[in-house]
Amino acid sequence: MKAWFPFLLSAAVLTAACSDDDIVNPAGILGVTLGQTASAVVVGGSTTVPVTLTRGGGFTGSVNLTAENLPTGVTATFAPNAVDGSTTSSVLTLSAAATASAATSTITVRATGSNVTAGTATLPLTVSSNGLTLSASATTAIAAQGAAATIPIVINRIGTFTGDVTLSAEGLPNGVTAAFAPATIIGASRVTTLTFTAASTATVGLSTITIRGAGTGVGAQTQTIALTVAPSTTAGFGFFTSPAALTVPAGQLVASAITVSRQNSFSGGVQLTATGAPTGMTLTFTPNPATGTSVAITVATTSITPVGVYVLPITGTSSGAANYLSTITVVVTAP
Repeated sequence: MKAWFPFLLSAAVLTAACSDDDIVNPAGILGVTLGQTASAVVVGGSTTVPVTLTRGGGFTGSVNLTAENLPTGVTATFAPNAVDGSTTSSVLTLSAAATASAATSTITVRATGSNVTAGTATLPLTVSSNGLTLSASATTAIAAQGAAATIPIVINRIGTFTGDVTLSAEGLPNGVTAAFAPATIIGASRVTTLTFTAASTATVGLSTITIRGAGTGVGAQTQTIALTVAPSTTAGFGFFTSPAALTVPAGQLVASAITVSRQNSFSGGVQLTATGAPTGMTLTFTPNPATGTSVAITVATTSITPVGVYVLPITGTSSGAANYLSTITVVVTAP
């Protein structure tokens, strides 16, 4: 009997170990996919990357996101960072400090949850000392079916890069088109207007759109925009400015136009109001309230208007309809 005792003890330990493994081994599945196969960021700038999560094997819990192996001077933030069980997407923002060094590395995005094996995805990242940064005046937009929404896009060239920048939009839902005016930002120009147009049959819901700016010899930069397509019956009116980005020397004026789209038989007047204008700048709407589908907008500046880029909210209000908010971007240059 003594000769069998070590064998029986070893078998018991092995059986217990296997049973423990069976208990603690996660049964769920957690995957993470990135919206880009490679990314680039300019020193002093930032770029965004869509993140998509997949759950399986019965796992429905919350997920925490982290980024590993970041180059020195680069930080990563997720929006949201903790993704609840009903959410499958987040946006990763990679920001390079002004003191960051040019480098290339492969970062790892890790998704973790309770009692599930972590999901990971890798992303080659290039940090460059010259190139471009890309920013949208708003990171959310709403377009009703049969209507449009506009967002100004601003480009900054950094270091020795002075070339043209070509823009494109990715991830559009069915029935939505995107147009840039201009589609290529030439030479010293900095602004363009992005217009989302939703067909009457466009898919209703929220989509994450990636705006990509690319120039010869520099890494492409991206910006994400959360676009909501609303049913036409939920919006009495909407409007967009064309162009939605204007450049004016201090002391001069510049004009644009607003198109008012009316849905579900809405025919009321729309009162337009702009806020946030700097010293010496005024915005005038003609007519106001808008009774039709077209309004002229004049932006006037004085010699004391500070040089800079201003994103000005424009609110439309009308009795019996929900308020509508858009923006216009005004770049004031030296006289």
